[in-house]
Amino acid sequence: MGRHKAFEHDQVLDKAMRLFWRKGYEATSVQELVSAMGINRASLYDSFGDKHDLFMATIDHYVEHVSHKRLAKLKRPGPPLEILAGFFDDLIAVSLGRERYLGCFLTNSAVELAPHDRIVEQRLRLAIGNIEESFYVLLCRAQSEGTLDPRRDARALARYLTGAVQGLRVLIRAKADPAVLHDVVRVTLAAVEQDGGP
Repeated sequence: MGRHKAFEHDQVLDKAMRLFWRKGYEATSVQELVSAMGINRASLYDSFGDKHDLFMATIDHYVEHVSHKRLAKLKRPGPPLEILAGFFDDLIAVSLGRERYLGCFLTNSAVELAPHDRIVEQRLRLAIGNIEESFYVLLCRAQSEGTLDPRRDARALARYLTGAVQGLRVLIRAKADPAVLHDVVRVTLAAVEQDGGP
């Protein structure tokens, strides 16, 4: 029975996350959340607290169920730079497919709330730091396998890739032409693979 309740909890949390993802925090009302989640207000407050508490729970839910799964692709066996290219190709394909121009929930939330909400800022800093670290580990592997110049600064490159991901997701949210997104990826990957630089 406990597992069943936990599964239902994740289901309604996922519905709240997708509503916040689509509309943003400020534009989403408690009534819209109640309707989307299929629960009453009392259940919402009893299970999640207030709207801000619920929003923080949806950020954690996104990190666990979306972001971590996406970053796990960077740990796959195979040539690191090919894995990196596949990561970006998949990012565009998913964003223009089932996520259909939603952008990144973390990026959207950072733009909307991080400037004036310290709790959100701290949570997002950790989540975005995980993205950087995943890139860093992959780039170090590329260097150890001889496919990336060991003189390159892997940490700086990881930060560059993290910035590229965030920029891409903003472009996707703004419904940029797919050709624009592919150009960004092409130049980003070329900058990583070239000799010299950071």
